[in-house]
Amino acid sequence: MASKSNKVNVWFPDESYSSVETRTEEGHPVLIIIQDSLKQFEFKEVFGWNLSVIFYLTDAGENGMPGRDEIGLIQDYCEYLENKFNDNPDKPNALFLFRETYDGISHVVWRVYDADKVDDILQKVIAEKDHPREFDYEMEYDEEWKLAEWYLQDFPKKNK
Repeated sequence: MASKSNKVNVWFPDESYSSVETRTEEGHPVLIIIQDSLKQFEFKEVFGWNLSVIFYLTDAGENGMPGRDEIGLIQDYCEYLENKFNDNPDKPNALFLFRETYDGISHVVWRVYDADKVDDILQKVIAEKDHPREFDYEMEYDEEWKLAEWYLQDFPKKNK
């Protein structure tokens, strides 16, 4: 008897990013980097897990924004994690969605295919203390990308 295959061929759009500057309710600055190409991504249900990671920054100014070195450290570490999540470049397991920085934290979200694999990686990182800053993470099943809706909206363009 032939078995059904659950194989799905996924097409990934070319990456494109935008930045959004906004403010918290308290008036503090917020900088958000969003992967715009996921707005039109057709295979959202394949990446049904929402991975939210919050890094606690140690070098933040009075307004809660980190210095250039701190931003670089977190960005480099996120790339390191993403490479661990995506050990097979032909079959990505996690797609970077956004990073928002404000009030001494950097909040990063990836959309994930295999949540168990990513959870194992993060548990190992925690156990081995292989992280430059303390962090918390949460993984939620969100097939319809409701948790990402706000970040995938069309933000107004700034007049120059």
